[in-house]
Order: sequence, then structure tokens, then C-alpha cells
Amino acid sequence: MRKLSRILALGALSLTMVVLVGCEGEDTGGAPQNFMLTASTDGLEVILDWEEPVDGQPDGYIVYFREIGTTDWAIGAELDGDVLTFTHDPMDETGDYYVAADFGGTEYESSIETTIPVHTASMSIYELEAAGNSGYGWGITSDFTGTTYSMADDANAALVDFYITNFTDDPSGGPWPAPWSIASPDLAPNDPGGSFVPTANWRQNWFSDPITDPQAALPNYGATTYFNYTENIQTDPTFIGVYLGDEDHYGLVRFTGVNPAAGTINVEAWFQTVQGLRLIAH
Repeated sequence: MRKLSRILALGALSLTMVVLVGCEGEDTGGAPQNFMLTASTDGLEVILDWEEPVDGQPDGYIVYFREIGTTDWAIGAELDGDVLTFTHDPMDETGDYYVAADFGGTEYESSIETTIPVHTASMSIYELEAAGNSGYGWGITSDFTGTTYSMADDANAALVDFYITNFTDDPSGGPWPAPWSIASPDLAPNDPGGSFVPTANWRQNWFSDPITDPQAALPNYGATTYFNYTENIQTDPTFIGVYLGDEDHYGLVRFTGVNPAAGTINVEAWFQTVQGLRLIAH
């Protein structure tokens, strides 16, 4: 009888452990995996995609959005647990996003991804024949910030996204008269002032007419909206949309403070890191 009682007691203990383990498993949860942002076909909406948490399907997902210039997160959508994508119309605004997986009322948050453009502070850039760097490019494979480059070095051909020129063979030492232009790098070797620019695989990029509202979405790329050069950037200030054709990225540049005697102009930039997205609010 003692042996039977002991067996029954052990069995009851084992059953209790199974029940406890089962309860603990029901409380587990995890964050959405591989959260990412892409652009809609028209470049105005943001598509959010993610994968199911490693812990399995949650009760639901909650999409959060924090508009640029604000501190509070707003709920963008509440979705079923088998939904792994959501398209958000931010009404031309940029901002931060994350998705939370809801397990029994507990939220597990994904990484935060953003559409806020990367800002590069104003810096001086030179007209093609002046004494300094006249090329400018964004770090697509690094942090997306902009920097200036010499157009005399063919090693920079893959790095320059535009250069500054007045399309004139100016006298040595200037001055460099208007109109000044932002121009596609592939034009430089045949520029009247570009005799020193080596023949190389310079990039071909595109530029809008001056932008009247620098916070609005940039024009969609097309033959009637973007050109291989845009002139009269010496008007203070002038905003120009930039389209990088090979990478399908949009940026905005602001020109100020042209100095024809020194051959310089100041350029400030905002770059949209989400491929194909035209939103540039900053």
C-alpha cells in the first residue's frame, strides 16, 4: 500500500508540473521579426512589412506612427494576428514607425524604422572651374550624408551625384558669372569649363525645376519633371529635387549665398533613405 501511495503521489506531482509548464507557455510572446519599410508605386505611401514572431502567431498587431516634429506615438492600425503587412498614407508627412505584437494584452515591439530624411548641414561647394570641390554626393552605402568631391579625379566618378557649373569657360581666377546650374556628373567632361575633368563612368542623375514648397512631396520622376541640369540656382534660396536614377532615391537640396567672386555657393541637403519614396518633410 505504501508503494502504491508513493506512485500515486509522484503521478500527481508530474501532472501538476505539466499544468504549470503549460501555463507558462501560454504567457510567452515575442516581437515581429524583420520589420521594414518600402514605398508604394506612386512614392507617396509607406508599406510596412514584417514576419511573425519566433513565438508564433500573436492575437494581433498594432501599428504605431510618430510624425516628424512630435513626441507622441499614435496608433495607425490594429490588425489580426495573421496579417503581416500594412500600407500607411502619411499625407506627405515623414516620421517613425514600429509594429507591436499583442500576446494576451502584452505588446512586444519591433525595431523602429523611419522615413525622416537624412539631413546634411550647409557647406560650400565650388563652380566647376573654381579652386575647390564642385562635385557633391550622398553616402548610399554608408550613412546617407552628403559630402563634396573633386571633379578632377576619376576615382570619384561613382561617388558624385551632381556638380555646380555656369557652363562657361571662365577666365582663370574668375569671376564666375550667372546663371549657375546643378548638373548631372556625366555632363562634366564635355562642359565648356570641364577640360580638366577626366573621361570616366560619371553618374547620370536628374533634377527638378525650383521647388516652391520644400516640405511637400517631391515631383514624381519623369521626362517632363526632371532634367539633366537646372539653371538659376543662384537665386537665394533655391530648392531643387534630385532623383538618383540608378538607385531610385529622391533628395532635396537648398542653395544659398552664391559668391561669384570666390566661385562658391552653399548647399544644404535632405535625403530620403527609403527607395522610391518621394516624401521629404523635414
